Formats: sequence, structure tokens, C-alpha cells
Amino acid sequence: MLNTLSNQTRRALLLSVASAVLCCTPLALTQAHAATSVSTETAYVSKINSFTSKDFLRGIWRQYAGLSVPATQASIDAFKPCVHLRFADGQLREISKVFRVGSNLSIYVKGGLLDGNKVGSPNTVSTVPAPRSGSAPPATADTSTTITQANPAFMARGDIKGIDITPPVNDWEAPAYGMTQTRLTALSAAGFNTLRVWISLEEFLAPPVSMEATLSRWIGYIDRAAQTGFRVQVAWASTWEERIAVVNDPASRVRFHDALNTLCSAMGSYFPKQQVALEMLNEPPGEHLTPGYYRSAAPGWHSACRSKAPDMTIILQPEAGWHGALNRFNLSDFDANTMFSFHPYAPGEFTHQGIGSQPHLYNVPMPITRYVGGQTQMVADVSARVNADPHLSSERKKSEIARYSRLINDLWYDNGSRWEDWSELQRWVVSSGTNPKRIIAGEFGVVSEFNYNGTPALKDVASRAHFMRKIREQTQANQFAGWVVHQAFGDFNLFQQNSVGEHGDRLIPELTEALFGSQPLQLGPPVTGH
Repeated sequence: MLNTLSNQTRRALLLSVASAVLCCTPLALTQAHAATSVSTETAYVSKINSFTSKDFLRGIWRQYAGLSVPATQASIDAFKPCVHLRFADGQLREISKVFRVGSNLSIYVKGGLLDGNKVGSPNTVSTVPAPRSGSAPPATADTSTTITQANPAFMARGDIKGIDITPPVNDWEAPAYGMTQTRLTALSAAGFNTLRVWISLEEFLAPPVSMEATLSRWIGYIDRAAQTGFRVQVAWASTWEERIAVVNDPASRVRFHDALNTLCSAMGSYFPKQQVALEMLNEPPGEHLTPGYYRSAAPGWHSACRSKAPDMTIILQPEAGWHGALNRFNLSDFDANTMFSFHPYAPGEFTHQGIGSQPHLYNVPMPITRYVGGQTQMVADVSARVNADPHLSSERKKSEIARYSRLINDLWYDNGSRWEDWSELQRWVVSSGTNPKRIIAGEFGVVSEFNYNGTPALKDVASRAHFMRKIREQTQANQFAGWVVHQAFGDFNLFQQNSVGEHGDRLIPELTEALFGSQPLQLGPPVTGH
């Protein structure tokens, strides 16, 4: 916990750091040179079992990084821990452990989940011959075993277990949204170690009084969060229009660079690098609205901030927080103390049901097979709600029913087993050689019944818990930096509520069990459309 500075000391500090210019030394990557041991000098090829069930997809584990092959004597001799395997898509993985189960071998490998549709049966898997010189495997091998990289400074305290909070800037302990000591104690007891807080981009772009006053106001806010003892991930609160302007509009770009210079100077000088990190633009607009974001804007922001805060971790997001767009960043533009955040909210028709563009779609459970009557009944129930909506014309009702039918068909694809498919992200992490500890599941959650537009949403806590457990487990399986759940209070609340805007002091136990516990989650009762 930081010691509180006197007002005079803080004012002098802020004045000095606002004009400071620091230098930056990128963190270096080092190649590991440990030799890899394999059991054969020539490649051994085995078929992959064709199992497809709730556990397997074409012989590939659904929930673990692993596969099943026949337990022939040759397979038993060839597949040993530390041996590298080559899969049908060309990727290399190191075996971590092998178990014999009857007439088959269960082989577990390091790294993220494998995609059974790409590497499963009828494809084969082969061992990688031992290098005669004792050199390391090719550069395309699983990065967790072939490359040793310095973790970002913000990761010094271990993996991130974070939560979004929004206490008012002028009343940190406000009854509705504030962080009272009771609530902070509840978060700490549950296992949270990081707070994600928001500062106003609008006030930095157009300071209501002066930049000095604005800086003092928000550094004090960040300091208040840091004094709790939690790590603090600072994010810009901004409108859609502001996000577009800071990329496209020259005047806004200049003001944003000035804001970054001022804020990064203060943060880099005042806060320990292990405790506070700065996250750039939240969910940036797409390339069609902000061309140049990946090529010039984000690298420019990074350089501007890094020149003032050489040791502070900087966090960047792809457009809309979508992990599939992370590969648009040129990693050579950023140092190893830069992290990349994505927001796993897929499918949005589940996580944001009843709000946004699908107000007639709600009571969608996880697993989706709990819905009574299946896909056919879900379409019928949603169609009935649309037809009963007096605000829609006959033609609009037809088009909405057709649209919802397409959405529901996607939700039911493979009975929802591929919700939050990270295979594209996993391929990028491996192919780019990115340290997985630079990747964070930076915001995720499921709307509750306390949403602000008045439309019925999800009363089913079991479904929210299952989604959160899935994200947690996938984050751990991929050895990512951690996660930040959305949110303490509001329509994605983790604290218990009785009504919109009324918040209690206790966390919802089913959700904390999903995020931190080890017990199997309750499936929940059958769900109907009413």
C-alpha cells in the first residue's frame, strides 16, 4: 500500500512530472537453448482416435490441451513427456504427460486448446525427430517451451484476477457504487488482486479548469485505488465519438498526445511499476472507421507514453476488444512491457441478452441444452415476443423474426460447445512468438436481471457462473496473464443487488465459486422462455 503524500508534496510532484522527459529501454527477449529430448531419432506417426463426445472432438480433448491415440507398443515407446509433436496444421507442441487408459493413450501437451476440426481424426500426429546437434526445436514450436521472455512489470505479483469498479471520483465510498472497506474486504477474501478503474478522457482532452487541476484530480483517484493494496489497471472512459476523433481528427490527436504525455509522466514517476498499469483506448472502433489505428495511432501513443514512463506496463486493445483482430498489431512497434487485452463476450446474444440490439432474446441458458423444447421452441418463444411488440410494423416483425432465427441458429451450433472459441487467438500467439503473459482476458461477464433498459434479462445465476468458469479455465489453460471480470456493480453485477442502483456488500457466491473455486458448478434447472 502506498504511503499518502502531503498535499504540498503531491502538488510539487505533479508539477515536476508534468514536464519531465524520460528515456526508454525496451525489455529484451532471450532465446532458450536447452536441448530437447525425444524418444526416437526418426519421426513416428500415429493415427488419432476418432472419438467425438462431450469430452472429445475427433479425438482432441475439448477442455484440455491434449488428444487420444491407440496404445500400441510403438506409441507407448514414442510418446513420452518432453517429446515434441507435429500436428496436421504444422504447429509443434511439447508433451507434458501421458496416461494409458485401457487400449488408448491420453496425451497432454503444453499451450492452448487444440482445434479438433483442424487437427483431429482422420489426421495423424507425429513425433519430431531429435536434433542431432542438440539444438532447440524450430522457431515455430510452442512458445511456452522454446522462448523465455521477460514478463511485463505489472505481472510481478502473479496472474491478474481483476474486477471493474466505478466508485465516484468525489466519493470513493458512496453507498451505491463506492468501494467501502467492507466491499474491498469481500473482494480480497474472494481472491481478487486487481482493480480496473476508469478516468475521464473527456476531461483530459478539454480540461474544465486546467490540465494541472485535471491531472491532480485523476492522479488522486488512481492513488486512492492504489492505497487499497490492490494492483490498479487504469483505463480511459470515453465515448464512441471520442475514440474515433483521437485517431482521425488532427486536433483531437494533438490533445490526446498532450494528455498522454502529462498522465504518463505522472503515473510513471509516482506509482510503482508492479502496481499500476495504463490501458489505452477501450474497445477502439473498427478499421473502417479508424484507418491507421494499428499502423500509426496505437504505435504513436505507445511511443509517447513510453518516453515519459519507461518502466510502466502499457496495455493495448484491438478493435471492439475482439481477439481475432490482435494479429493486426505489428509487434515490432511495441516492447515486451506492453500487454494486449481482449474482451471475451462471445456470443454476445448470450452475454448481452435482453439489451442492445436483441431485446426480445432472453432466458438463454448455458449450457444452451437446458432450454426446454430446444432450438425450435426458442425460435417460437422469441417470435411470439416480436409479434406481441406494438412498436413494430408487420414488415419489421417479419424481418426481426428472420434475424433472430439466424442468431438462434448460431447460438445452437454444436449445442453451444464452441462458445468463446479461442483457436484463432491461440494460433496468433504461437505463430507470433508472443509471451502468453502479455495477453489478458481484459473484460468479460454476463448481464443479470438488473439491466438498465427495463427489458427482462438473465435471472439464471447458474448460466452466468458456467460462462465465467469457462473463461477462467481457458485463460489458465492458455497460460495468459489473467482476467478482469465485468463488473462489481451495475447490470453485470457481482455484488448482490435487490434492484437497479441498489447494491449490497456481499459477492454472489455462485460467481465467486466459478472464478476462484474448484467445486463442480450446479447445472441449474431447466429454462423456459417465460
